[in-house]
Amino acid sequence: MNFSISTLILFLTVLPAVAGPYPPEAGSAGSTAIHKDSTLFINWAIGNSSYVPGTDVDNIWKTPSKAYGKAEGTSMDIVCLGNGGSITLYFLRPIRNGTGADFAVFENSFSDFFLELAFVDVSSNGLNFFRFQTASLTPSAVGAFGEVYPDEIDGFAGKYRQGFGTPFDLATLPASALLDKQRIRYVRIIDLIGNGATKDSSNRAIYDPTPTVGSGGFDLDAVGVIHQNEDAMRIVQSGLVPQGFLLAWESNPGTTYKIETSENLKIWTTLETLTGATGATTERTLSRAGSTARFWRVVRP
Repeated sequence: MNFSISTLILFLTVLPAVAGPYPPEAGSAGSTAIHKDSTLFINWAIGNSSYVPGTDVDNIWKTPSKAYGKAEGTSMDIVCLGNGGSITLYFLRPIRNGTGADFAVFENSFSDFFLELAFVDVSSNGLNFFRFQTASLTPSAVGAFGEVYPDEIDGFAGKYRQGFGTPFDLATLPASALLDKQRIRYVRIIDLIGNGATKDSSNRAIYDPTPTVGSGGFDLDAVGVIHQNEDAMRIVQSGLVPQGFLLAWESNPGTTYKIETSENLKIWTTLETLTGATGATTERTLSRAGSTARFWRVVRP
């Protein structure tokens, strides 16, 4: 949520008498917040496959590209999801499961305690998405300008103020044949409406500032990558077909590939430069005309 310069709002923060069981706000002992300038980050989101804004968001905040690249840590350089909206981002390389946090999500809150929350889902194939477990111990509705304490919530994007990312560890997700934790191609951020009707992973009511308008809901600054998959590409299908030669490989949306051909494995000529398809694979049918012997390869920058 954003406020005009002409509006002055005073907040009186009253900390809870007993600290919650989860990591506290940025800058406090035990916090897991990661600053946007941390050397842990090796890459950032480069595009989106879906942006579905929810309600109560003005057009000025509906620019998905504001979530590409490094986190700005400001109130204005964001894409607003709107109440109940979502965005699905992709990256230059897949995110992989490493030691500790694998990526982090940045929101634009101006305060440690004015926290607009969102669910985080990931997918390796663009079809099957898996959600991180969440916990909300906020006891009651907080109103449009109410406070949510970071040590009472866990597993949500938006836990920390602007300039600090909320980390997510792929190792905490359950194993599934439909999820390759070493090749996470998509991260989906879904705003939640925190009026108590939405539940956490233990079926407890979730509360965050509600209702909000103009730039309602989660304001996404960026998604930073900590562990990135640099493995060689894998060919998933190749062989002769009536139209020519079929070549299919594991790809990443937004990554540029070159298809090259050779007759002698020494001199290579670029046939096509293309961007990875939506999903987990890209395929091309290549012509065999004009030569008794021909070879093809896919090159990734």
